[in-house]
Amino acid sequence: MVDAHADRDLILARLGEVWLKGRNRQSFLNRLERNLRAALKAELRGVRVEPSYGRIFIRVAAEDLHRALEICVDTPGLSSVSPARRVPSTVEAIREAALELTAEAWAGVEGTFSVKARRRLKAFPLTSPELGRVIGEAIGERFRHLSVDLKRSDHQLGIEVDDRYTHIWTRTLKGSGGLPVGSAGRVTLLLSGGIDSPVAGYLAQKRGCELDAVYFHSPPFIGEPSKDKVIQLANRLAPRQGGMRLYIIYFTEIQKAIRAACDPRFTVLLYRRFMYRLAAEIAEGRKALALCTGENLGQVASQTLENLTAVDRLTPLLTLRPVLAFDKEEIIEVARRIDTFDISTLPFDDCCTLFIPDNPIIHAQIKALEIEEAKLDVPALVQEALVKSEMLKLSGLPIIGEAVEG
Repeated sequence: MVDAHADRDLILARLGEVWLKGRNRQSFLNRLERNLRAALKAELRGVRVEPSYGRIFIRVAAEDLHRALEICVDTPGLSSVSPARRVPSTVEAIREAALELTAEAWAGVEGTFSVKARRRLKAFPLTSPELGRVIGEAIGERFRHLSVDLKRSDHQLGIEVDDRYTHIWTRTLKGSGGLPVGSAGRVTLLLSGGIDSPVAGYLAQKRGCELDAVYFHSPPFIGEPSKDKVIQLANRLAPRQGGMRLYIIYFTEIQKAIRAACDPRFTVLLYRRFMYRLAAEIAEGRKALALCTGENLGQVASQTLENLTAVDRLTPLLTLRPVLAFDKEEIIEVARRIDTFDISTLPFDDCCTLFIPDNPIIHAQIKALEIEEAKLDVPALVQEALVKSEMLKLSGLPIIGEAVEG
């Protein structure tokens, strides 16, 4: 008999588009394996990560299975995960395990079921359809109140036959998909306390970007709760990459200088241009390949095509804008899914809300902005802000990092 309590500690993780890669596929797989191992071991003890035949198997303590599934689901590069049973690749062992597993998982349920079998071991005596039929008949005899529906069943049993072992499961959880964090290179995220920029950072991570984050703080106009809010948001992003650097740039003097010397219609765009300059300096020091922002086309006056262009021209770095074409509800949906929405909606301002004019410029010309900036000592203001900056090293756990001098 198959032990009914076996493999309560096994997860079968399936690869997403990583599997479509060509000659460099192995480098993506290696990165995914490292990321997954680091994320699991940051919280759980005794974890084993075992890649095999286009799958990754994870062993954890039985009491940690639920949390391990949550971590796997949140790891970019995985398409889906299932808690699975592992049995010898014999018809009898598969039948016994299938009956025991479904007896537990489907006790008291109604509706329809199906069996989806895949024979990866060609020497196995039954073809995939034959195995599915044999196991389906055995389940049908045991659960006479359930009927078979191969197309739209309420309950599914999955079977995958390999050379030594067969894996069986009744639950499949959708993963993040995308590419392993770090496979595309480093990116500098301009992180505010709003809804959009954390979502942009998450979407960049899903495309393989490893993030540093830059936050612009303006005391005494903006208080410490606003900074703590951003640290919480950064801590939601950090675990997917095993930690993150958060740079805090003190922006007060720049804002005061702009307010004192410049046409107020250009205030927000001048803020944004300084932010890009400062973020680009951080990016250059960290050898980042691009900037990333939560800018969304047409959402506010500073995010028209003309105004985005006026900011873009400041740096040769590519600017990624993952939520550029999203509507607000789409952004909120992602924010809720990644657990940043409630933090982002805490009632604390960020520096972009300071000194906002009643009639901001909507279609700015770069020449007009350069005329305004000529009233300022731009290099000195940038240098002073960088000198005063600080950096937090955030761990892969949801805790506040320790300040380090910038």
